[in-house]
Amino acid sequence: MFEIMNKEKNIIVGPKQESIRDFFTLFQKDYPNLLSKNVIVDLSNIVINKVSEILVFLNTAKAHIDKGTSFVIIAHGINIDTLPNELVVAPTMIEALDIIEMDEIGRDLGF
Repeated sequence: MFEIMNKEKNIIVGPKQESIRDFFTLFQKDYPNLLSKNVIVDLSNIVINKVSEILVFLNTAKAHIDKGTSFVIIAHGINIDTLPNELVVAPTMIEALDIIEMDEIGRDLGF
């Protein structure tokens, strides 16, 4: 697992060369330290063949929502209409950061 950015409120992580499942196993070990931050999981360098590969992050995304933080996955070729609403997927880093910014504004306004 690599860490691209770790700022006060946001962290961006992604796999080095691992499969999504192997990355998820490593991610779960560090996850308790990440719960208080907005997390972007960058899977843009991985070919995702099945929606089920992304669904491993569903409980993590729900935990973030419950904690009042954002969890966004960057991935290509995923039909977002087939994903649960709690699982937010963006095609680019810029869009992922925009989603987190909009979430932050919504939380500041009490939504």
